[in-house]
Amino acid sequence: KTAMARAIGDTLTSVIGSSVTTIAGFIALCFMSYTLGRDLGIVMAKGVLFGVIGCVTILPSMILILDRPLQKTSHKALLPDMRKFASFITKYPAVFLVLFVIILVPAIFGYTHTGTYYDMISGLPKDLDCVIADGKLGEEYDMASTHMILADASLNDRTARRMLSEIEQVDGVKTAAGLSTLTENIPEEILPDSVVDMLRSKDRQLILVASRYRTATDEVNRQVTEINKIIKKYDRNALLIGEAPCTKDLITVTDHDFGVVNTISIVAIFVIILVVLRSISLPVVLVAVIEFAIFINLGIPYYTHTTLPFIAPICISTIQLGATVDYAILMTSRYKRERAAGNAKREAITTALAAAIPSVTVSALGFFAATVGVAIYSEIDIIRSLCGLMARGAIISMISVIFVLPSLFMLTDKIIVKTGMGFRNKKKMEGSL
Repeated sequence: KTAMARAIGDTLTSVIGSSVTTIAGFIALCFMSYTLGRDLGIVMAKGVLFGVIGCVTILPSMILILDRPLQKTSHKALLPDMRKFASFITKYPAVFLVLFVIILVPAIFGYTHTGTYYDMISGLPKDLDCVIADGKLGEEYDMASTHMILADASLNDRTARRMLSEIEQVDGVKTAAGLSTLTENIPEEILPDSVVDMLRSKDRQLILVASRYRTATDEVNRQVTEINKIIKKYDRNALLIGEAPCTKDLITVTDHDFGVVNTISIVAIFVIILVVLRSISLPVVLVAVIEFAIFINLGIPYYTHTTLPFIAPICISTIQLGATVDYAILMTSRYKRERAAGNAKREAITTALAAAIPSVTVSALGFFAATVGVAIYSEIDIIRSLCGLMARGAIISMISVIFVLPSLFMLTDKIIVKTGMGFRNKKKMEGSL
């Protein structure tokens, strides 16, 4: 029991620090205007919270209760001692820092140029009825999308026809039709009530616009803008709705969301690391390493000519930052403890790295295993992409933390000691190598 209490005490700081940063990263998704982000953020943040509570309460209790069978079934560690491997990394930090700089440039370029798509139908299995029907509309009727105009019911037929005539002149519009189109040749009185009720209510009338352009393309977005200008000339309160106008608004909303979520997640995690580790410089180093891993992960699709669903970059940048920064915190906590105990720079970093590699590796491979299966199995592209990026991100973050983070510690150790609390006899430590 004493050993378990000591183990809980020794790990509590790093566990709480890593879990709070993970929760903060997920909570940042709640600031998205697009509510899918809020739903994802809340569910994942709750999962982390309940997981941490279980790990510091239920897990120790179960270990104590099952101590005897655990002892009987114990086996030799599968992972070898990592001291030599860690010593090799800390012996040649310049090599890994040079690789860090060389890889960073194409990673950022790919990250900023990776393409995204907003047409959700294109990411669904091709044998679904809705996808088959959408294809037939294009093949047999030369239609790729349909817009709907909700105009004022009091808009007279002559004015409505003029508006429809202008809309039909817009590039890519195949036809525009409403009740006024029917009454041009047929008196409204002899039209069936069901038809009239379908196209006009007490306050609004419905006008359909068939477009040759697919949803979420630059062409249809320009078309939507032109149609909006036309309908506002005739009816200030008219609304243009449908998949293409909705997607155009979605592009604007999510572009804004991306910046907001990214900023909030980085600032929140930076502040939490600063408070937990009591250092100004350590948050910079840790966030830099994880952001480096994110740039690589989200930059790879550019070089593989892969287009991602629009939600993927927003979610993955936050999830990877929140879920894998705990790898870095685990190593950093041990490094700071070793350094504060008076150990020389390289010795402290080597010890911290050797101790952290097994935990970081197991954690990253667990994250990878939990997501890669879904990525392989799922036929829905948005799910396949998200899980694939999370699986790859876990491995990239693991490699970055194991190779780049200790190298940065070697480079910035003097700054870390000067700007951090908890280091006794700083002048002596600054001189120790």
